[in-house]
Amino acid sequence: MGSPEEPREARIRLPQLRLDELLEELQARLDAARGTRDRVHSLLEAVLSVGRELDLEQALHSIVEAAAVLVDAEYAALGVIGPDGRRLSGFHTVGIADEQIAKIGHYPEGHGILGELIRHPEPLRLAKISEHPASYGFPPNHPPMNTFLGVPIRVRDQIFGNLYLTEKRGGAQFDEEDIAVTSTLAVAAGVAIDNARLYEESRLRERWLRATAEITHSLMSGAERGEVLGLIADRAREITGAALAMVAMPMEDTDSLGVELAIGPEAQSLRGLVLPGDSGLLGEAFATAAPVTSPDISHDERISAGPPSLTGLGPAVAVPVGTGEDGVRGVVLLVRGAGQTVFTGKEIEPLQGFAAQAAVAMELAERRQDAAEVAVLKDRDRIARDLHDLAIQRLFATGMTLQSAGR
Repeated sequence: MGSPEEPREARIRLPQLRLDELLEELQARLDAARGTRDRVHSLLEAVLSVGRELDLEQALHSIVEAAAVLVDAEYAALGVIGPDGRRLSGFHTVGIADEQIAKIGHYPEGHGILGELIRHPEPLRLAKISEHPASYGFPPNHPPMNTFLGVPIRVRDQIFGNLYLTEKRGGAQFDEEDIAVTSTLAVAAGVAIDNARLYEESRLRERWLRATAEITHSLMSGAERGEVLGLIADRAREITGAALAMVAMPMEDTDSLGVELAIGPEAQSLRGLVLPGDSGLLGEAFATAAPVTSPDISHDERISAGPPSLTGLGPAVAVPVGTGEDGVRGVVLLVRGAGQTVFTGKEIEPLQGFAAQAAVAMELAERRQDAAEVAVLKDRDRIARDLHDLAIQRLFATGMTLQSAGR
């Protein structure tokens, strides 16, 4: 038989066990609360860090870094949706070395899971990427990825891009709290991106204004036409990030355009080229007095038959110098490298204004030159009249002298 002390010890151990369980539960809740506090603190720091950036590229990189830290993801990326709304025009990554990116090759364009988030801009959480019906697979040399979390970023109710996070550390799965934290960061990111874009646009306008003032000053100072055309092409190329800039002017007594200046790849072979003034990329811009764009100039039928090989070049825009009312004075062609973003309406608008101002400056310079020539002609007329009067007076005096001598 058992000792009478045993039930008593059991009764003592039972409250002790329950107390231990309560203490463990309390400790777990304290740890969870501390973890939540730390995470909220990290989120606030991330929001403040992202909001401080005014440079758009740096802001995007800060957003990706902050997202990876907040959800403890090994890899993170931010895909910027292009103007067509279907493909990615930019891709910013964290977690993959530059050497490995070079081995992988071209950045993703928006297929598979990335395209799924573009088509359906809602948070997407996956335990295994390959099991999703839209999974597209990975290119060679790409690191293996299983867990996935995607969140859209909105800027003024427009989808700007998406945050992609993969491989939560420790083999864990992304949870609802990760979605909430990342979605909150995405809202702050949208505000930061909007501020950075506004700042970038204001700086861009400032650069266009400085370029316009520089060209006007050059023209009014009596610079040669070739020098001014070079300045127009160089400043437009620099501000838009184009690889090639070309200026074509109408040729006298013909319906053709002559390339007077080119800067960039194939520039030497492009100078002096004669192009039709009513067809082709430049001819269309000249005839319609409106900008004409091309997503890829190297495969554009409107230009491939004319200039030499433009391999390695991509998006292009031809902008008329002047307006249809006052007459188009020429066309500026700007071409970016292959794979770069196409020229958007926001970029073309200030470029068109710059070209119009350049045309006005050119006209003012021509008027000033005409006025100077008229002044020279008037001065010559005055000198001619003075010489005429002086010659008549001397002839008359000589005649009088001869007449007196004859007497």
